[in-house]
Formats: sequence, C-alpha cells, structure tokens
Amino acid sequence: MTTSARFIKDAAKLYQDVDLTDARAGELALEVERLNASVRAAAARTLDFDAEPSAFFAVLAKRAP
Repeated sequence: MTTSARFIKDAAKLYQDVDLTDARAGELALEVERLNASVRAAAARTLDFDAEPSAFFAVLAKRAP
C-alpha cells in the first residue's frame, strides 16, 4: 500500500490546517513510506498476521530507545 502525495496534502489540511506544496507533500509521502516499511519489517520478525493487535504495540514499546 502506497501513501500518495495527495493523501498527505489532504490530511495535512484536514487535521492540521496546514497547506503543503505538491513538492513537500511528495517528500513527506516518501518519508511516510520509509517509516511504515521499517515498522512493518521490525514487527514482522516477531509478529504474524494472526497476532493480537495489542501485541504490535508491545513489540514497538520493547524496541523503543
């Protein structure tokens, strides 16, 4: 699942009342994709699809600095 620049731009306006340029929204969309991929990869080492949702938070909390 990809995060589009349009989604980032619309969400910034809707939730934070921030107007982003198309270029900035594109940069942020790429960064969101990188962060999501990193979190999914880290969680995949410990969790599977059938894990309880609360287990995901526990894995993230355990790995936090």
